[in-house]
Amino acid sequence: MRQIDRVLIAGGGPIGTVTGLRLARHGIPVTVFDRLPKPAEDHRAATLQPSTLDLFEDLGLTDEILRQGLRSPIFQWRDRVTQEVVAEFDYSVLADESAHPYVIQLEQHRTVYVALAAAAKVAEFTMVRPAEVISVRQEADFVEAAVQMEDGSVEIHRGRYLVGCDGGRSIVRKAIGVSFEGFTWPERFNIIGVPFDFEAAMGYRLRNYCAHPDRWVSLMKVPGEDHLGLWRCLFPAKAEESDEEVMSDEWIQARFAECLPAGAPYEIIHRNMYSVHQRVAGGFRAGRILLAGDAAHVNNPIGGMGMNSGFQDGLNLADKLAQIWQGAEPDALLDRYDRQRRLTAIEYVQAQSIANKRALEERDPGKRCEILDNLRRVAEDPKQHYEFVRRSSLIAMLRSAEAIA
Repeated sequence: MRQIDRVLIAGGGPIGTVTGLRLARHGIPVTVFDRLPKPAEDHRAATLQPSTLDLFEDLGLTDEILRQGLRSPIFQWRDRVTQEVVAEFDYSVLADESAHPYVIQLEQHRTVYVALAAAAKVAEFTMVRPAEVISVRQEADFVEAAVQMEDGSVEIHRGRYLVGCDGGRSIVRKAIGVSFEGFTWPERFNIIGVPFDFEAAMGYRLRNYCAHPDRWVSLMKVPGEDHLGLWRCLFPAKAEESDEEVMSDEWIQARFAECLPAGAPYEIIHRNMYSVHQRVAGGFRAGRILLAGDAAHVNNPIGGMGMNSGFQDGLNLADKLAQIWQGAEPDALLDRYDRQRRLTAIEYVQAQSIANKRALEERDPGKRCEILDNLRRVAEDPKQHYEFVRRSSLIAMLRSAEAIA
């Protein structure tokens, strides 16, 4: 039994690491357990919104993220049927509300490494890996986590609170019996990395959403392992297409042939296929056990909202735990965390990411025309443009959460 007056965190991905760093900066001892020997490099999240960059300033992370990442002030919506640029949205309209009116494109694992480097300088932060939290339990005044170590042995760790940041299949969430209501999209997503330069060759921005009733695609540029630039192209796979087919060179090259100029075959640097879910936990709190990030809510990646909203969860919770550490009444604060983050996850992340996907894939000609025409009108009207970007950047979500009593 390891009985320590500290916070335990299950999951050392981006949300668990940043939450732990914030707690440690508050002077709270924290132990983070992660089942992997190093941060996952599976090519998923890569967008850091203005709201996140602002929040990261207090942690001292923003300067290094700006140094490593690609700055993207504008994103495009395109129609792949007509090859028309339907609308462009400019984050610079947020200049009076954000110190960082742009998006930074940076691979998720690079963001984690920046946070880990900062955490290594704080004595109160401990990362244990590979080590997986396999069960949890709680009493009136403590929580316990059973942690399986690399050699198969199991250690029992005790703390005052435990935060589940262990992903969409969260062991912590299942252990406390919290529901995870929602649905799974019928198609899978395949992210393909290519060095082909869409910006130079075709006038794309660094973030682009290309609507099509049958084969939509989103494209964004990230630094890549060599820092020379790599384009991530997200294609939907139809339900009737097998995993083997979708991962094949033939299927991938066929998708590129639909939207790239002549010159195939294109060099493929990586491919990553996964199922896509829209779900929200029935509660973000059960006694001394809290949920944050994908353990609390998952969504499709169109719009770059999932990881960023998870950062808001973790930092919100860390600040409330710091107040509790200083003697504040815990139940009121932790119940408020649940209200603030769960309600806004439903209102902003779920609603917006579902709307984004449906805008890309709409098949009905009349509805499709209506959606694209509305995007044009929104982009052209200064007030609507501002509100759209404020919502897309998750600044609106952050302010809304703060206002919930």
